[in-house]
Amino acid sequence: MYRDANGPLYEFLKEIGRDMGDCGKETPINHFSETVRDVSTSLDTTNNWMLVHLNEAAKRDFDLIEKGTTKPSIVHCPRSHAYFRHSPFQFEKLRKLGANVCLGTDSLASNDDLSLFAEMRAFQKEFPNIAPEEILEMVTVKSACALRQTEVIGKIRAGFAADLIAISIAGLTSIFEQIPASDRPVDWLMSGGQISS
Repeated sequence: MYRDANGPLYEFLKEIGRDMGDCGKETPINHFSETVRDVSTSLDTTNNWMLVHLNEAAKRDFDLIEKGTTKPSIVHCPRSHAYFRHSPFQFEKLRKLGANVCLGTDSLASNDDLSLFAEMRAFQKEFPNIAPEEILEMVTVKSACALRQTEVIGKIRAGFAADLIAISIAGLTSIFEQIPASDRPVDWLMSGGQISS
């Protein structure tokens, strides 16, 4: 839509009355960068940008991320990415550029459920060489960083929000060998420091 001023989304939005004059010039990331530059800021001067669904990035998008003095957070939804048959997600390239890559889950329009466990499993299947600990960090520590909440959430630590779950991994070599499905209850849940049954 943005790059080529073409395609089903372009035609749909044009039909319902959106001004499409900003299309046909650049990629969404370049468009975003120019837009924020117009309001006296840019990817180079802030670390508070989250780029969600970076599904079809062009070379100039990676160049923009590489040249930035601060790196954005990238929120990747593996199952939605697969559902729409996008090109392979460029995780290794983004990680090498210093982007903070997190995992998320998209709407039920492209998922069977909203399970982050299922997203972690899908990511691990696509990137089997990534350590399970790093994948877990992508839904905890790195997500907290993306939200600028590293002193409140993302870790089990005194003074942090006491919202967490417990799952049994007894006898397993990896926590990802038996991550529960969204319809299976976890062993216990803590919300606000109180254990629920």
